[in-house]
Amino acid sequence: MEWPIRSDGTGVTGGCDMSWYAVYTQCNHEKAVNKVLSDKGLDTFFPRILVPSKRRDRKIVMKRPLFPNYIFVALDSDQKNWFKVFRTPGVVMICGKPRPKPIPDEDIQTIKIFVSSDRNIYPLPYLKVGSRVQVVSGPLAGAIGVLEKEDARRRRLIVSIELMGQSVAAILHDDEVRPY
Repeated sequence: MEWPIRSDGTGVTGGCDMSWYAVYTQCNHEKAVNKVLSDKGLDTFFPRILVPSKRRDRKIVMKRPLFPNYIFVALDSDQKNWFKVFRTPGVVMICGKPRPKPIPDEDIQTIKIFVSSDRNIYPLPYLKVGSRVQVVSGPLAGAIGVLEKEDARRRRLIVSIELMGQSVAAILHDDEVRPY
């Protein structure tokens, strides 16, 4: 369902203010929580992507959550449906501190466009130049360094790793590192 967007970033439906919230679930409970909340009459969004998976004898394609442990739910501003969410088995919390924080409708619409496209999309950790990263795969796995440069066109990162007072730069793919 598409929500009309107001200038403040929240949606409006039937005269009731609705906003999208991220719901954090227990590990591998996204699908079950999504179904229960949908059955309770709430509008939910559970983005999934096709991911290749290797088996011993074959390669298959599986649908995996774009954001593991998260689903999105549209809730009204007067909070009358919030207890339906909090009392759902598998729900840990509605994200935001000190109170749940709405996600702009533009962000949800963008995610929907990405998921419905025929392009290969994949989640990446949020990295920025100057942040410390750890190499998680490849021959440099376990090394810790600083992200020096990003080449978005080639999906490559240049990570500076300090060894014995010297700096060594390595070119890595963005799926080989994570924030440290």
